[in-house]
Amino acid sequence: MTELIVTTSRKARANLIQQAQAWAHRLRVTYLPRDDLSLRRLAEEAGVAGALVVTPQRVVYREPSSGLEYFFHPNLARLRIHNLKTGRGDPMVTAMALAEGDWVLDCTLGRGTDAIIAAWVVSESGEVVGVEKVPVIAQLTIHGLQTYEEHSAELKTAMRRVKALEADYEDFLPQQAGESFDVVYFDPIFDQPVDTSAAIRPLRHLAADEPVTQAALVEARRVARRRVVVKQRRDTPLWAQVLPDEVISGGKSRIEYGIFAAD
Repeated sequence: MTELIVTTSRKARANLIQQAQAWAHRLRVTYLPRDDLSLRRLAEEAGVAGALVVTPQRVVYREPSSGLEYFFHPNLARLRIHNLKTGRGDPMVTAMALAEGDWVLDCTLGRGTDAIIAAWVVSESGEVVGVEKVPVIAQLTIHGLQTYEEHSAELKTAMRRVKALEADYEDFLPQQAGESFDVVYFDPIFDQPVDTSAAIRPLRHLAADEPVTQAALVEARRVARRRVVVKQRRDTPLWAQVLPDEVISGGKSRIEYGIFAAD
């Protein structure tokens, strides 16, 4: 777990302080008043790497020593929905064979972009549940999916439809009934990055980096009605370890999807 505190921007009003205190309770960490201290000094005095900073504009995680900044944003969800609407498709949707009414479990929610796309495809008759084990990522995503203001009504609706939870899929999967989701999905942090964009680097820094295990795949196949899908970079050594039934390309990118039939 990332060591952090919660604070506010400088000269915070009472309502912002109350919000920060609520965030500290939510993350089970300490709230410290900002006063007029720099964020670097506040973090150093607290002996932590970073701070969740509640500002009038947004809630953002920052590590002052490295300049790292992480906050919720739907990222490429708008473009991916546009591609689907115009017939260009989406490699993840293809790998999942996703359709309206499907139930999807995203075991590595992260910022939630894949879950948003799944929610848009499955529509009101389906369901998307996403679990994320890293508390600061999970809570920012849970908050963002429910509060982020987006001018696209259909994207906003898809965001609100995702049921996001702070949980470790290693614990969550065994608690689910057999065949309770059509598709179970994993998008773990790659051992070698493919996307080095400014938007992805902070997530890669914060996220859990454990590979998907054979034991987790056994549980996922039990929970899935149709298939389990694992996203990886091309030529990953993971395929030789877990032996997917099929591997399909992620289009022109260096991404592949391993597909495992449900039990």
